[in-house]
Amino acid sequence: MNNYVYILDGKAYVNLTNKCHNACSFCIRNTGNGVAGTPLWLDNEPTAAEVVAAFDKLGYTGEEIVFCGYGEPTENLSALIGSAREFKRRGYRTRLNTNGLGNLVNGMDITGELGCIDTVSVSLNNHTAEKYAEITKSAFGLRAFDAVLGFAKACKAAGSNVVFTVVDVIGDDDVKCCKQLCDGMDIPLRVRKYVADNYGDGTTGINAKGD
Repeated sequence: MNNYVYILDGKAYVNLTNKCHNACSFCIRNTGNGVAGTPLWLDNEPTAAEVVAAFDKLGYTGEEIVFCGYGEPTENLSALIGSAREFKRRGYRTRLNTNGLGNLVNGMDITGELGCIDTVSVSLNNHTAEKYAEITKSAFGLRAFDAVLGFAKACKAAGSNVVFTVVDVIGDDDVKCCKQLCDGMDIPLRVRKYVADNYGDGTTGINAKGD
């Protein structure tokens, strides 16, 4: 069964794809098949219409919809933009949790298409290209880091509310350096706690795929 939308901690999450050009050492895909008992590996990627249809079956009563599943949402850009526009039309807040590589993935600047997203949360992961590559094992190699920074800058310039995130497994010293980098870009940083059990007990937690 393809779970295109799921509920976690009172928010609706959209699972658009399993594709990702990163293979982060802390990713919850390494420790399970989904979150909070919901399998998130897909047989088929959804269209925007399929996302909206799956959402409508949930009877969701919350206010925010987050694009964040078992892959990088910008790898299925048409479904991301199409469904986000419909959710915004209905009055929901929208958030994109992204690795920031959408421009490289799609071979063009996609930031102008993200006006339907209220908040863009970008995984910074670390503060240098070398450290980023070490933890993410990105298929784009060392150029991935500058692409992430450029993506965040472009989203901010386009008027999006942009937030950087890191996971606390990188250590206090690297977190401090990331904070300095973010301060220099005038973009806030959120530090996520690493959770290894994929929300297996159903309790609230923070990790690379959640809040």
